[in-house]
Formats: sequence, structure tokens, C-alpha cells
Amino acid sequence: MSDGQDDVEGGAGAWRPRLAIALVSAAVLVFEIAVTRVLSVVLWYHFAFLSISLAMLGLGLPGVWFSLRRPGPRALSIALTVAGLAVPGSLVLLFGAGELVTKAQSPVPSLGILLEGGMLIVIVALLVPLLALGSAVCLLLMRAEGPALGRMYGADLLGATVGAVLVVPLLGWAPTPLIVAGAGLLPLAAAVLVNRRAAVVVAPVALLVAGAMIWGRPFKLRVSKGYVEPANLLFEKWTPTARITIFPEIFYLKDKDKGFGWGMGSKYEPVPLEQLWLEQDGSAGTPITRLAGKPKELQHLLWDVTSAGYQVRPARKVAVIGAGGGRDVLTALAAGAETVDAVELNPATVGALSGPFRDFSGDVYHLPGVSAVIGEGRSFLTHSGGGYDLIQISLIDSWAATAAGAFALSENYLYTVEALRLYLQRTAPGGMVSISRWMAGDRQLEGARLSQLAMEALRLEGAADPARHIAVAQAWSVGTFLLSKTPFDAAALAKLDAVCDERGFKRHFPVDETTPKDSIVARVLTEGTASFHAKGLDLTPPTDDRPFFFQTVSMWGPVDREALAALSNNEQSVGLLRSLLGLMTVMTLGLFFAPFLLRGVRARAPWRGSAYFATIGIAFMLAEMPWLQRFVLYLGHPSYATTVVLATLLFGAGVGAWSASRIGAERVRRYGLLLPLALVALDLLLGPIFSATLGWSFALRIALSAALLLPAGFLMGVPFPAGMATFGDEGKPWFWAMNGAAGVLGSVLALGLSIALGFFAVGLIGAALYAVAFALLVMRRRETGVAAAV
Repeated sequence: MSDGQDDVEGGAGAWRPRLAIALVSAAVLVFEIAVTRVLSVVLWYHFAFLSISLAMLGLGLPGVWFSLRRPGPRALSIALTVAGLAVPGSLVLLFGAGELVTKAQSPVPSLGILLEGGMLIVIVALLVPLLALGSAVCLLLMRAEGPALGRMYGADLLGATVGAVLVVPLLGWAPTPLIVAGAGLLPLAAAVLVNRRAAVVVAPVALLVAGAMIWGRPFKLRVSKGYVEPANLLFEKWTPTARITIFPEIFYLKDKDKGFGWGMGSKYEPVPLEQLWLEQDGSAGTPITRLAGKPKELQHLLWDVTSAGYQVRPARKVAVIGAGGGRDVLTALAAGAETVDAVELNPATVGALSGPFRDFSGDVYHLPGVSAVIGEGRSFLTHSGGGYDLIQISLIDSWAATAAGAFALSENYLYTVEALRLYLQRTAPGGMVSISRWMAGDRQLEGARLSQLAMEALRLEGAADPARHIAVAQAWSVGTFLLSKTPFDAAALAKLDAVCDERGFKRHFPVDETTPKDSIVARVLTEGTASFHAKGLDLTPPTDDRPFFFQTVSMWGPVDREALAALSNNEQSVGLLRSLLGLMTVMTLGLFFAPFLLRGVRARAPWRGSAYFATIGIAFMLAEMPWLQRFVLYLGHPSYATTVVLATLLFGAGVGAWSASRIGAERVRRYGLLLPLALVALDLLLGPIFSATLGWSFALRIALSAALLLPAGFLMGVPFPAGMATFGDEGKPWFWAMNGAAGVLGSVLALGLSIALGFFAVGLIGAALYAVAFALLVMRRRETGVAAAV
């Protein structure tokens, strides 16, 4: 081997490049998942979705470039070294340009904003390391020939599987930015494996990365979404589910001495309050109230409209979903509750309030009568005994983003028909469900959609007149919806009116025919939603199959511009998705296919081969993306769903691809319809299986998830190598480009179709496309058979 040239596959050292590709693939998965956890804090979730499309783009493009121009002997070492610098460098760029990135996220998301300086920084920060990592994987695969190619490909998928399995435990062990930076050490180790002389260059680079990690300052985040964080941070904890921060005051209040409230009645006279402020991912905030005495002394809590349910009907047994900083727990106790199940997804939140902030919070999660439950709300309620006098859910948002597709990850499955039915089923006779959401201002459609959601859930639970089971009170921009198993009679409504009069709340529903319908909620509950649908706004009740509660704008149809301009960035983010689909189409056509045209390379491959590889590329994404999102409900959080689904599908696809040559092309064509049929069967079974086993332990749910997905992954790994064997070597570069381009577009298309049609329908489309691919494979076989006979 000449100086500086990379080692090649073969001989006693064959294990070295295989281990190298495993390390690089592990780095790809760790980076892709961990960096989207970072983006969940830096960007609003509708921008964070960009990461998965860029990942597909970065990993697919090198194959096109190298098929057109043969790489030099040092290309692999260069790609690995660049990856080692670019992976941690992506965070230095993101955090260093934080204020530019923040400014680029407003006002209304659009294609123009994607092309502004701040968002271009994000695109460059993500694309450069992914291009370097993708180049290394491609170069290692290109250097393996014959039987060695199968072993190299297997090592590639095995490394990716290990990365997907390890990333969530790593996220729980160390701060997420350090995990991202540490992923850059893996390609550097791979560079030494494939070229031992590269250690002279790699060692200083590795020391630089390790030194920066120990110092920590280059990876310190200080700009979250729309604001620069105050310097007086008291606490920071990165976890697999969120970044938790605690500040000594509610920094955005004009008068910090008056304290915080979601919706305080007009007759409330503010009093000084000692409060800390807890933020989740830089946007979902909640106060931590100082508890020096008994909860009953905190009477200011009863002036908040979120407490209306306790004052209409006394509640002894309560469940608080999304307990956060403990404010709703204190409200329940102040109102006289005897037992409170405080359900909180993030253990770091409970740990902070019961650890370093124990004295300030009064250890709210362990007060007499309070049971701390660390878990997802619906999972807990599924296996709980129920019998609650009140189930409270106050303005719970997640705004989380991972590689599972960040639009869906703002949806935490708390606001679906199935969820509300579960809440009603877990209340005692005469019990209520209290849900507080915004119902005025630019987020007023949340209250309108919740109205329709409540009506549908009550109807399915057997309410003859669902409207009689709903009462709504408002203060400031917050409305509290009370849902009761039994109809609200005159006495209950009189009690609500008395509370509203005392506190300064306003009852918006029920109202008699002579009362002006001066709120969107009253209009929707009495007049329906036809006028909104005419403007391109969707207020239909969300379901577990289509859980996009916050996305009320039509994905594909015409939308009234004036109506859209008055709404929040949640609704306007659908416009970004439309723009993103157009942008990724242009980038894909330009970056994948333009090189062929510029070099005068024409697609000599048959049209059936081109259609086949494009079809399986889109089909894979349309099958995978809905699973990534549906398993969020089952496993409790996007990070867990991403890890389990990706790891299982990668492992299964690797085994399937490895086995494709042994199965044989003829047998693949004979049994090719087994794949689409299996996908349809799995999509049909997931709903009933989730409903029956959601109360199982977390470990059992993971095991069942893997058992369900592994056979599908195996079958989905077969079409690509089977297609290469069937359509021949002549069009390989073109087939690679078609498949990669289709995967990029499919990642965005899958989400757009999910918002419009639902996950099950998108899965059916994916299965149908696999059936089309099977037909193309059969037609190619007949075509070659006739040619051979002639």
C-alpha cells in the first residue's frame, strides 16, 4: 500500500473495513437521532422536520457522485476525517449562530424563510456531516467485491442497528450536545482502521474534539427557539425526552412580583408570589410555586380558570396528566383533593423538584396523598383502576422533535377521540374531565377543535345529547372544558355561574338561544363547522390514526389567506410543509439527476427498472414513517419509538438483504406479493394490539414491538438486492439515483399524506406501491425470458 492510500477489503485484515463501516453507520444513527433532539430545543418543531429529509439527501448523494467520477485513493480517509470534524462542528455552527437561526424562524414559516441566512446555516450544519458520513459508507461498500459485498453490507446495517439501540441510553447518560459531538470520534476511529498511517492526522483532530467536549463551552446552548435564554440559569438537564431548564424567575413577565397564572379571573387581585420557571425544550413552560406551608394556603390557584372543575364539583380522587412543575397538583390539594396521581413523562422533572429544588417546591410529588407516576398519561390510565372524580389536563404541549418526523411529534396523543373516551371511562359516576386549551387570539382554533373532539367522544360513549355534557368557562385567552359522564343539570350550571361570578370567569357554554355567541367555541358547538371548512380549515375530531390536533389547515386544498394570517405558527407550519416538499423536489432533481445530464450520461436502463427503484424508495418511506409515528403512542415518546422502530427495521432489513441472494430472484418473484400483504395485515393489527396491550410494562411493549416489526423489516430488505439482480448492472448508477431521490421525496410526502389521510391510509398506499413494484419485477422477468427464447 502506498503512503496515504487506504487499506482494501481482503486478507487477514478484512475485519478492519467491516468494523470501520459499522462505526460510521453507528455514527450516522447516533447523529441523526441526537441532533434532532437538539433541534427540538433550537427550532420550532415544524423546522426541525427538515433534518430527516436532509439526512436522506446527505446519505444518498455520494453514491451518485462516485458513480460518475471514480474517487481517488485517499478519498475514504478524507471523508472520515472531514466527518470527524463536521459532526461536532455542526453544533458549534448551530449554537454560535443561534440568534440568526432564531430570527429566521419568524414570522410565518415559508419557502423564503428556508432560504434566508439563518435557516441556510441550519441546512449547512446538518448536510455537511451527513454528506461526509454518507461518502464514507458508500466508499467502503464500493471497495468490497463479490461475496465480500454482502458481508460489508451486513456490517453496515449491524452498525446502524447498534447505534439506534444505544442512542437513547446515551441520551440519558450524558448531555445531548456531547453525545452529538462524541459521535464524531467514531469516523475518526474508522479512519485509523482503514489506513493506519492516517493516525498522524487523525490523532490531533480527535484530541481537538475531545478537548472541546471536556471544556464544554462550544457545545453550550443559550438560544432556544424564539429567545435568548437569561444567563441566570439554575438547572439544566438533557434527557431522551426533553431538555429541562429552571430559571429563578418567569423572565418574560413584565411584572414578575405578581406571579404567573394561565387564565386568572378578572376579579383576581394579584399578590406577590415566589415562583421558579421550568422550561421543557425551550417552549413548554410551567411554574414551580414555593410551598412553605400547606397547599390549602395557596388560594390564588383557585382564581385560575384551570381550577374551575374542582369548584363546580368537589373532587376527592384526582389524576393530573402532565404534572410538570406541580402547579396542578397543588391546585388539586388546595381544592380539597385527598389523593392525587401526578403523572409526568420526564423523570428529570420529578428528580429536580424532589432533589435540588425539594425545599422550594415542598417536594410536591411526595406530599401526603400524592403518588408520583413517571410515565405517559394514556398508558397509565389504561391500566389504572380509574374511579377519578376529576382528571385534569391543563395546556399540555410537547413540542418535541426527533427523526420520527417532527410535525407528528408535537402531537402527544392526548387530544384524540380515543384519548377522551379513555378519560371518560376512568372517571367515577358523576366525575368530570377538565381540559384547558387556548380559545382566543391566534390559537383560538384549539378551543374550537376541542369542542368537536369532545362532542364526538361523548357521542361514542353513548351520550344521547353530547352538548348537555359539556361546559366551558374562560379567563384571559384560556378556556377550561368540563366533560361530564352525566349531563350538567340546572344545579351544576348554577354552581358554575356562581364560581364564574365570584372569580371573574365567563361561561361560554352552554348558552341559551337569546345569548350572543361571542366566542368561537359557542359558535362551533351551536352552529357547526361548515363556515370554517369553506375557508380550508379542518376542525374534524383528531383520532389516533390522524392525531394532528394542532394542524387545522388543509394540507392540499385551497386555504383562505386572511384566515391563515390570523392563526398561530402551528397552523401556518402546514404552509412550510408545502414549501418544504417543493424545495426538496428541486434539490433532489438538481443534486441527484443534474450530474448525469451535465456529464452527458443518459439513462440507458429500461423504464421498468427506473420505475421499480423509484417505487420501492417511496414505498419504504410510506411504510416506515407512519410506524415511527404510531409507535409514539405505544412506547410513550418519540425518542423511544424512533429507537425501537429504526433498530428493528434496520436489523430485519439487513437480514433480509443478506438472505436475498440465497432466496433467489425466481423465488422472490414467486412470493413477492407476500410483502404488501404482510404490511396491510400489520397495519390492520396495530390498532387492536395497541389497545389491548398499552397497559403492559415498558419492557414487554418493546419486546412486542420488535416482534411485530422484525418480519416486516426482513421482507422490506429483499426488494432492493432482488431488483439489482433482476435489472442487471447496466443501469446501476441510475437505479441508485432513482431510489435515493424517491426516498428523499417520500420522507416529506409521507407526512403530508398522513396529515391529510391518516397513518393507516398512508401505509396502504405504501403496500400498494410494493405490489406495483412486484408487477414490474414480474414483467421484467417475462421480458428477459422472451428475449432469451428468441
